[in-house]
Amino acid sequence: MEKEKTIIKKMYILWLGFLLAALLVFLNNPPVFKDYAEETTVYSMRESSQAGEKFPCYALVNGKVGESCEISEEDFSLSECIKYFKAEIIFSETAGGVTSYYLYSPSISRSKTLRGEKINLHIAFDNGRVVMGSPLIYGGF
Repeated sequence: MEKEKTIIKKMYILWLGFLLAALLVFLNNPPVFKDYAEETTVYSMRESSQAGEKFPCYALVNGKVGESCEISEEDFSLSECIKYFKAEIIFSETAGGVTSYYLYSPSISRSKTLRGEKINLHIAFDNGRVVMGSPLIYGGF
């Protein structure tokens, strides 16, 4: 009887350890665009569109390298987004009818270096839609 209690205690401690580890992983990797879109694509392990997952649990376990979401342009305000993320526009460019803004926000942890500058928020305007990515938009849009 005492042995069974010890085993149950150990299993309980192990279960709590897994739960705590999962919580810490989630807290260290919160969703960036939760207030902008109901569905985001999370990129894990490598930065390609093939790595995209609509459900982020896989990425939490395998290491999230980025995420993106799509919004209608009529529902989006660049100035409000800049305020929300406390971001600064580093540079912008237009190519093939798509205007991209590359920003840096101190509230987003992961970043990339482009043109010698830290970037962690990429916003692209394309034919009435807005695609947001952090640190960049991976894959095609």
